[in-house]
Amino acid sequence: MPEKKGLPFLKHVQYKLTTKRFRLPVHRRYNDFHLFLELLLQRFPYRMLPQLPARRMLKGVLNSQSKRDFVEQRRRGLERFIALVTQHPFLKGDEMVDIFLCASAEDVQLKMTESLKKHGDEFMTNQIATRAEVFCIISVCFSSRNILSSFQCLRDTMDRMSQRSHEHSADLLLFSKELSMLGNNLSPVPQGDTVWTTQRRCLRGLSQEFTTLAQAEQQGSREEVNVLVKLNMFLDLLQSYKELCERHEHSMLMEHQKALLQKSTTTRRVVGTSSPPSVAKDLLRAQQLESRLTKQENAIINMELRNYFSLLCLHQETQLILTHLPLATQILACFIHSRAHGHTEMGALWSKLGSTLAALQEHSSSPGRGLLSSTSPELPPASPRPRHQVLSPSTPPSLGPRPSTHPLRRTPSSPRVQAPSPAHHANTTPDAITPTDIFFP
Repeated sequence: MPEKKGLPFLKHVQYKLTTKRFRLPVHRRYNDFHLFLELLLQRFPYRMLPQLPARRMLKGVLNSQSKRDFVEQRRRGLERFIALVTQHPFLKGDEMVDIFLCASAEDVQLKMTESLKKHGDEFMTNQIATRAEVFCIISVCFSSRNILSSFQCLRDTMDRMSQRSHEHSADLLLFSKELSMLGNNLSPVPQGDTVWTTQRRCLRGLSQEFTTLAQAEQQGSREEVNVLVKLNMFLDLLQSYKELCERHEHSMLMEHQKALLQKSTTTRRVVGTSSPPSVAKDLLRAQQLESRLTKQENAIINMELRNYFSLLCLHQETQLILTHLPLATQILACFIHSRAHGHTEMGALWSKLGSTLAALQEHSSSPGRGLLSSTSPELPPASPRPRHQVLSPSTPPSLGPRPSTHPLRRTPSSPRVQAPSPAHHANTTPDAITPTDIFFP
């Protein structure tokens, strides 16, 4: 829950953070989240760590609505970040994570920094770090780049579909509002005229029906937003795995090769200075080079152990990704079921609205009230020249030409024919499809 704090010209957003484990609300700024991620990268360099949302808005039109939308979007991103960190099997029990979730806002950064200095990275505290070579399984990085790009395109498309549903519900509400204004119009009418009074009552009834349609569309839009939240969390997981593979390829292996290069350079220096042992100065230099060589050998051994441990961690994270891949089909199935249920419900409501409109037209019909009344006079024979035909909602379309005689000019001998009343459609609602609940493990 974001809240603005500080002086008017130095306002910042604070987020109220509450977890089920501690149930103690704490306040965090974006800077706290940023430092927390940097310390996590030092504490767990071989694990998947999610990204933070953008700190500032991109350049563009800045207004109050865009700022509120940006703050809300960043809040959702921070919520996904906390969910992925607290549900990771190797991160959720760490002391630094507990400090961030329950410490007071004044000393949270200091406590997290002290915790990192006390424990070091995961290699220093893990019990199987020095024996990782025994448990290490050579694992190939799962290629998630193309999959991530495709799912991002799907997410953008689903986001646009959800936005259109939201705009459709807003249009239905606006339509209902205008119908209600027409139904509540108190303009004076000629004495004895009851047609407009009846029509206003019909418009008020239609306004309520369109309000029901808008509420159903809003419910479907909210369900689609919930599906998008799960999809965004899945995308954050894939993105964090992609960054882990890049760190492993570019950082870990390059450091190992650099250490081996330094060892070979120092060895050549020792061999070059070992020829004149009679000189004391050269002997001291050789001893210093041997000491440096010993340190570099120890560093290389440590680097090799870290390399095996990073491979083990990479294998564990790859298995974690493969375990979560079925979530993709579950999320898509939930989205499809939500759309199908929404269209089924909207179709039933539109059918009910059609029958309601027909009933209101039959109730408000009055003979001799113009071209759009439900009972229209019989027209003279048609002229050879075809024209467009004005139809009432209950009259079936005709392919014959429209008569050239003015419709209001009716001879007294012309009989009046009562139009058949419209048939009421059966209000049958198909079985609702319940979306599958997806819980992120």
